[in-house]
Amino acid sequence: MELVVVETDELGSEAAEAAVSAAASVAPIAGKENVLSPRMLAKKNRKMERIQRTISKHTGEILHTISADSLTPVAANIAWDQAPELICCYNWQDSADGTNAIFVPGEPPKWAPRSLPHTLPLDDGWKYTDYNYARQPRDPYAPMFHALGAMNPSVQFMDVDVIADRNNLRTLLEFVQGKYTSPFRLDLYSVFNTLILVRKETGFWKRADGIGLGANFEKAFTRPASGMENATSHYRAIRYRMADAQYTELPEADKLTPVEAAAATGGTLAKDQPPFFDYRAPIRVLQKGHIAPMSAMAELKTTVFKIDKSMNVSCMDQLWFGRTTHLLTGQYEPSTGTVLNVEYRDKRENIKKWEEGQQEYLRKLVNLLIMLKSMLSAERGPLRALVLVREEKDGPLRIREMQEKHYVVSREFFSRHWQRPMPQQYGRGRGQWGGGRGPGQFNADRGRGHFDAGRGRGDFNPGRSRGFAGRASRGFPARSTPH
Repeated sequence: MELVVVETDELGSEAAEAAVSAAASVAPIAGKENVLSPRMLAKKNRKMERIQRTISKHTGEILHTISADSLTPVAANIAWDQAPELICCYNWQDSADGTNAIFVPGEPPKWAPRSLPHTLPLDDGWKYTDYNYARQPRDPYAPMFHALGAMNPSVQFMDVDVIADRNNLRTLLEFVQGKYTSPFRLDLYSVFNTLILVRKETGFWKRADGIGLGANFEKAFTRPASGMENATSHYRAIRYRMADAQYTELPEADKLTPVEAAAATGGTLAKDQPPFFDYRAPIRVLQKGHIAPMSAMAELKTTVFKIDKSMNVSCMDQLWFGRTTHLLTGQYEPSTGTVLNVEYRDKRENIKKWEEGQQEYLRKLVNLLIMLKSMLSAERGPLRALVLVREEKDGPLRIREMQEKHYVVSREFFSRHWQRPMPQQYGRGRGQWGGGRGPGQFNADRGRGHFDAGRGRGDFNPGRSRGFAGRASRGFPARSTPH
């Protein structure tokens, strides 16, 4: 299975860390149930109502139900044994003036270590969870296709099985592993034989509320590359195989190595309200930046300081799907925001062990993706689309009808990157029966010969009437149009 994966790093990783820290401070006393205040309970209920509205919007009847236990692993071994292919990369321009622009190939920020300890303010304000969705909620892969047009216009997706961002694959893997997850929705589209996964959420901006340090840590410990001062996230579309299928993934390269940067700051936090973006404005491509090698990319994480000084963070799936081996972890005191230590680790061995330990689930994930492709193939009509939802945190996946559909790939990008091989036709090929402009025994249109047509020279010229090979064939007079 071949994937094209768009690397995106959502706030969830930092929010999850903050949630663990916050939960520890309000943990229930042993034997007693933790009761939310009326205000917090009302807030939680409003949030769940918004999620349920998003999940159910424009959905129809249930067509399929998939439980995690019902999935069987594919036979093939799943291994990260080849380097991914970088097919394009870009940065979004940091602007809120009603325009949309990307820098291609763009460039990730550079690692800029500081003397320690170093005190930072805790994250406060609005932060986007994914800039592609924040700017293009209906067409989150549009910037990737625009970047492809500048960097790799001839790349073809006819043999690509799945196009997804990294978060989508991680979410499906968590389901396969039997983990509890928040209710979620993925819209499924089929373009020829390619499955495209699109997230649907209540919004792609989250409020930090003074919890966590991820955004400010990235901002303080990185510096923008030359000429990229007004750039935000750096995205990369990579292609690799899982089992016998090809995938394209778009991961956000917001991380770095101590040798050479590979980080995206994620932009500044908006204090009062998230900025307004006009997703209807066309995307302009500005050629700016330099391609950084995949070997320079790393994940940047923060974790709360612990007495034993351990810096374990749960991100092996993030590293594996993003094909990233370098990890930088900052350890801080949550009460003061003081970064006490930053540790670099090459996680190759850890990733390999994780891959071996998760082999059954990775194989089940591939089987799930194959099932989703098969369900879409059974749909009728030129626009094949379905909705995948998990409505309860421990419930099954439900595949529902999509009642309001739209094309997930524009006509321009579709015609450019999904080109079917042309069948052999008389009058257009080369060789004995070659037509058009090709040389051969039966050559038409512009060739020279005894019975040549159109613009050729010969004793018999039927003008523009059509014949056996092209407009006329040498050796066979063209059949003229009946009068």
